[in-house]
Amino acid sequence: MEVMHENKYAVVSYSRDPRFLTLRSLQTFQGRSRTGLYIIEGIRHLARAVENDAPIESVFLDSSVLSNPFGQKLARRLRKRGVPGIRLSHQLYRDLTLAAEPQGIGAVLRQNWMPLSNLEVEPKSLSLAVESIESPGNLGTIIRTAEAAGVTAILILSPDCDPYDPATVRATMGSLFSQKLVRCSPREFTDWAKTRGVAIVGSSPTGLMDYKALHYRFPAILVIGSEKRGLSDQLLEAADFVVRITMHGGCDSINAAVAAGVLLFEMASQRR
Repeated sequence: MEVMHENKYAVVSYSRDPRFLTLRSLQTFQGRSRTGLYIIEGIRHLARAVENDAPIESVFLDSSVLSNPFGQKLARRLRKRGVPGIRLSHQLYRDLTLAAEPQGIGAVLRQNWMPLSNLEVEPKSLSLAVESIESPGNLGTIIRTAEAAGVTAILILSPDCDPYDPATVRATMGSLFSQKLVRCSPREFTDWAKTRGVAIVGSSPTGLMDYKALHYRFPAILVIGSEKRGLSDQLLEAADFVVRITMHGGCDSINAAVAAGVLLFEMASQRR
C-alpha cells in the first residue's frame, strides 16, 4: 500500500484544542452563520465536493479507519493540492461524526450562496423554493430529490432553514454540491418570479386542482411549505397555481419530502 502523505498533518488529540473546537462549532447553526463554513464527512460526500469544485477550506482525518483505497487517494490528492488539514485522534473523530461507521475523512467547506439577482432563468427551467422545513433529514432528502428531478436552483425562503446542517448535508448524499443555492425573503422571491415570468406552483391539501390534471407552464418553480403548517397565506396568494395530491383512506397528509418528490417528478415529466 502506498505511504500516506497525509501523515504530515498535525495530530490533534485534546478536546480543548482550538482546531477541534472550531470543527465542533460548525455543528451549530450559530457557528456556521458566524463563519460561513460547514463540515462534510465521508468519502462519497468529499468526492462529490471535489467533482463539483466546491470550495474546500481544510480536511480532517482519522488515519486509523481511513482504509478505503479511493479515500486514501482522495486524501493524497487534496494534500498535494495544498489543502491544509489535521489528523484527529480516533475518539475525537468519533465525537465529531454522525456516521455509524465513520470512513475517516471529512472536510470544512465554505458555504456557496448565489445572489438572487444572479440567478438566470432558462425557458424550460424547473426550480424549487423551500419556505420552511424543520427536519434536517427532510430538507436533505428534498435537495437530493431535486437533483434527480433536474432542478436547476433551490431558493431558501427562511433564515432558519439551513441546507448546511450536518444532518441535512448527510441526507443529500452529495447532491448539495451540484445545486445553485439562494437565500431570500418570500417577498423578494415573489417579486423575482413575477418579473421573470416564472410560474409559481404551490402545494396544499386545499388546492383546487389535482397535481396530475394541471398542464404546467415553464419556467416554473415549485414551493414547498413547512411540515406542520404548509405554505403561508402570503405564498398561497402569490402562487399562480395551487395543486393538491389526492390521498386515499384516512390519510390527510404525507411527508413533505415525499410530496416534493411526487410533484417535482410530475413537473419534470411534463417538461420533457
